[in-house]
Amino acid sequence: MLDDEGFAGQLREWLKTLRKKNASVIFATQSLSDIDGSAIAPAIIESCQTRLLLPNERAIEPQITAIYRRFGLNDRQIEIIARAMPKRDYYCQSRRGNRLFELGLSDVALALCAVSSKTDQAAIARIFAEHGRDGFLAAWLSHRGVGWAAELVPAITSPALTSPALTNKEKSP
Repeated sequence: MLDDEGFAGQLREWLKTLRKKNASVIFATQSLSDIDGSAIAPAIIESCQTRLLLPNERAIEPQITAIYRRFGLNDRQIEIIARAMPKRDYYCQSRRGNRLFELGLSDVALALCAVSSKTDQAAIARIFAEHGRDGFLAAWLSHRGVGWAAELVPAITSPALTSPALTNKEKSP
């Protein structure tokens, strides 16, 4: 998308004007090289002053290190990113300072947010096929070892909690 001249021009304009309106432009990419290789990279690097970087064991490889340096990281910061634990650690780079931190997700949050492997995707498809839309959440939580949370699903998905307007209409004459 960053290679599209029309989109890049619009993005450049947003980066210049939206901050004045107290708005944010948020990027998510699998690789910094997606940004680094684009014509708009200087504007993005200059305007997006807070960055959350994920662990990357390849960060210490010379070609990858060069990309991180262009984003303003020094050798120590790059080493921290290379040694950080995937799906646990995050590195924040900002004007106020830099820091490695853990998001601290619970087992339930990890069961719902940290499932991207091919094995996980196959299990999701299988459980969805077996239990359908309505039964998926409880079955998935049980599969991920948080059965206690699965037991709470009926209480949090009851129509009284999820659709108060519908419940009120049912009570009206």
